[in-house]
Amino acid sequence: MSTQYDLELSKQIKQLAHDNRMDLVGFSPIERFAKAPKPVRPESHLPEAKAVIAMCIRYPFALFENAGRGDADSMAGIEVYQNTVIGLLLYKAAWRLARALEDAGHQAIPMCVSGKWSVHPHKGIETEWMADFSNRHAAVAAGLGELGLHGLCITPQFGTRQRFVSVITSAPLQPDPMYTGPALCDGCDACLKRCPMKAIDPTVKETVDFGERQFTYYRIDHWRCGWSEQADMNIEEGPKHFGNTAKAHIMPPHGAKIDDKLFLDSLSRKWREGGLQTKYTHAMGMCMRVCRPPHLRGIKKFAAEALHAAPY
Repeated sequence: MSTQYDLELSKQIKQLAHDNRMDLVGFSPIERFAKAPKPVRPESHLPEAKAVIAMCIRYPFALFENAGRGDADSMAGIEVYQNTVIGLLLYKAAWRLARALEDAGHQAIPMCVSGKWSVHPHKGIETEWMADFSNRHAAVAAGLGELGLHGLCITPQFGTRQRFVSVITSAPLQPDPMYTGPALCDGCDACLKRCPMKAIDPTVKETVDFGERQFTYYRIDHWRCGWSEQADMNIEEGPKHFGNTAKAHIMPPHGAKIDDKLFLDSLSRKWREGGLQTKYTHAMGMCMRVCRPPHLRGIKKFAAEALHAAPY
């Protein structure tokens, strides 16, 4: 028996997303998450779930491209806009879509943007630094893009330069097809070569199965990634542009397995030796910075036609 989708509601929800400044929006049926670990499946959050809405806001191109380059302390701008402005807009859009779906008689749960993790294995999930739901996987499942070898979602419009949020709902929304266009990751390995934390392990690959498509990417050491991106202990990824001294640059011992004690001891040392300045800082993952899908390499701004999905 075929599923009956509410085509009018699907259209209204997409328009509402665009009205709330979302650049891209797509819908995925929950069947595409069937191979995900049980605790992070849509129905683990909402038993009646039928669809997942994925949407994103792009970063201003020049802000992303020029942060930390030149003479200005220009990392501050991307920190504020990424974590405050863009994050707030995503939360507001997800909240408003959830309210609209409830008003239409359906259940809906807006998810966290990012930054909330179970640091250690939890509820049968072996992965460390695990979110309760993956917005980047939801974006791929909704047809917005595909996973690169770094495990990030790459969209044809903006590459990796956007931030995602999701809404899980019981509404029968019409699914979007998964992305089947030209490959957005051509295996250039720029992410691998430029990661200063050596957090990307090319010797071990992981596969994600969405039913209709499968993606394989390099295993990520999330402790090493978080060492820089979350705790800002590698000044080369941004903190030095805030005036941080070499005392704030702390790297894990070569070949060491990072655990709570090493992480916390090093963070305490950074604050103690680097001073108050180390509190006011930001790091930008080099994998996002250097990743450009083939058709976006060499450009200096997003093409106007790439923004057609955002009518404002």
